[in-house]
Amino acid sequence: FYNPAVTLLGGTWRLEHCSIESSRPKHRACAGVVLRGGARLELVDCTISTASSAVQICDAECSLLARGTTFRNVRTAVFAERGGRITVTGCAFETQLGSDVALRLSADTRGAVRGNTASGPRALWGRLLPPAGVEVDTAAGGEVDQLPL
Repeated sequence: FYNPAVTLLGGTWRLEHCSIESSRPKHRACAGVVLRGGARLELVDCTISTASSAVQICDAECSLLARGTTFRNVRTAVFAERGGRITVTGCAFETQLGSDVALRLSADTRGAVRGNTASGPRALWGRLLPPAGVEVDTAAGGEVDQLPL
């Protein structure tokens, strides 16, 4: 029921002009790509849709470079459980529900988020602030909702 479409166990990978989608779209019942064991992934002009997590980074040695990629109807587009390095530029995030969050990054995640567009109730960050180690371009869709006082 909840199997990843692609699992990367180390190495350096590039996915270009591809589409990954759950076979159970109503339930968003898969992870698009799971990175483990220091895997390095470059996504270029891809589409990942109807997934629980589009890209799941499982350890601090993993890295993601995403350019021109569309994340559509996902609970979380990029989920970094235990840190890692991300660079996300020129991507489109289309969330559907109020509980969906484009970027859910642990506090020790490093990298940059620049020049992206986001649509949906919670945009890129939801109610969370980006980690201190992630540079954010607030002028191009990287807005941050402030936590309520």
